[in-house]
Amino acid sequence: MANRNTQVLLGTRVPLPLKERLSRYCLSHGVKMSYFVAEAIKERLLEISEDKEDLLTAQERLKEAKFISPKEIGRYLAKRGIRKKKSG
Repeated sequence: MANRNTQVLLGTRVPLPLKERLSRYCLSHGVKMSYFVAEAIKERLLEISEDKEDLLTAQERLKEAKFISPKEIGRYLAKRGIRKKKSG
């Protein structure tokens, strides 16, 4: 089994303008393109994982959610000075 430091070649096709932008960025910031791409992939996968966790949390919370009426939210906002109280 390969260890965590084993590297493999990842072949992919990207639009030429994107590759050129990446090349310019890496050159001007002293970053190797392979490092930049690997870090970008790690970041994106982490974001996807966090999004899934957030969605599961939201779904669980909705199961126990207690909703209030528009009238109740109006009173709540008025009490905090966010919305004026309606007269009448």
